[in-house]
Amino acid sequence: MSLQTDITLTPLGDSYRLTPETVHGLLWLQTHFESSTWDLICSGTVRLTAESCRSLQSDAHQAGLQVCSIPAIPSI
Repeated sequence: MSLQTDITLTPLGDSYRLTPETVHGLLWLQTHFESSTWDLICSGTVRLTAESCRSLQSDAHQAGLQVCSIPAIPSI
């Protein structure tokens, strides 16, 4: 049985783009963010700091969600 990613965190400069990948991920995010941000969450335009991502990942894992955090590649 393969696990499906519910939320993806993708590095963009000094922040991470938050993208819900499943209905479970989207519903969980809606319980953790204000309703005024739901359209941004659905469109994948929310960006978070690395510290916020760590906290979100921890909370999501405790809730049984699968979070994929793509590591940032340092610039040379």
